[in-house]
Amino acid sequence: MNVLNTFSRAALTSKNILQPMVLKLSARTLVSRRMNHIKAEDAREFTIQLPIGQVAGKEWGNLNGHPVLCLHGSMDNCNAFKPMAPYLSPDHHYIAPDAISHGKSDHFPIGTSINFYDFVVHLRRIVQHLKLSKFSIVGQSMGATVGLMYGSFYPEELERLLLLDIIKPAPIPLPFHTQKTGKAIDLTLSLEKKIYEGTPKSYTMEDLVSRYVKATQGTISAESVRVLMERGAKVVGDGYGYAHDARMGMPLVIRYKAEDHRVIVKDNLKCHLKVVKGTKGAYYDPPELMEEFKSYYRQQCKSFEYVEVDGYHHFHMDQPELTATYVNEFLQPLTASADEKN
Repeated sequence: MNVLNTFSRAALTSKNILQPMVLKLSARTLVSRRMNHIKAEDAREFTIQLPIGQVAGKEWGNLNGHPVLCLHGSMDNCNAFKPMAPYLSPDHHYIAPDAISHGKSDHFPIGTSINFYDFVVHLRRIVQHLKLSKFSIVGQSMGATVGLMYGSFYPEELERLLLLDIIKPAPIPLPFHTQKTGKAIDLTLSLEKKIYEGTPKSYTMEDLVSRYVKATQGTISAESVRVLMERGAKVVGDGYGYAHDARMGMPLVIRYKAEDHRVIVKDNLKCHLKVVKGTKGAYYDPPELMEEFKSYYRQQCKSFEYVEVDGYHHFHMDQPELTATYVNEFLQPLTASADEKN
């Protein structure tokens, strides 16, 4: 039986939720706390078998606590939360999967067209596998978009949603990708041919890191990229290559634009929502469209807060302690709620 599944079921049935004051805890509870808590630096690997393949990831925190799914961005992996993990409140159960086609998870089969809805479908499978009925999401970039979609499709399940450097769902294609669907199809087919017939290029680890930094135009530190490469690199020949699916860097064929975003989010997203936006991060839509979605959030969400930080797209990795303060503040009511039940 999958270890993560076992602990997650226990988290849903156990009434032994930790009290904030240690002096009030019995000796038995203190032992239970030690047994059911994983330190961030000792984060445990897990795997979940889905119909499309295996999903890998990490979990840490209070295994009897409120489940918090940590969803990373495109071409990253769950190590995107590693720098922040030690600063997060120990009261919650953090579950950080590598998305399909990322990190140590299996890839989408060659010949399939990747689209954002696929990531929501696979997140649904993970939620069902873990038997989660109420949980929260902290998502960055692609992970934030997936969180917005999931919370809109299943508003009764999502308690709190924190978006890192995304205000609304990201448009597909992105502004810097070709806007022509035919061109996107041809680029995808060309890449598939290279994957089938070509020999992957091999790099030193430092070359891999420097190429990543260059691709992001220096908006992420080399130190943070090295953390990503701990599970974002694979052995290729005498060196290394990127572990993520190369197709994730291509313009996606299936369109996903503002009209779709409105239909999905408006009147549907209901959870508590907080947006932490890097002032130097990407803005994929015009200001008036982002303000439009903020107005939806104010009207329909249980609460809405918008915060800006001085940082680029990966500020959660380059400024982990600062980012964690916003996360902890947002999730604090969940701890208080759990305490009241005991």
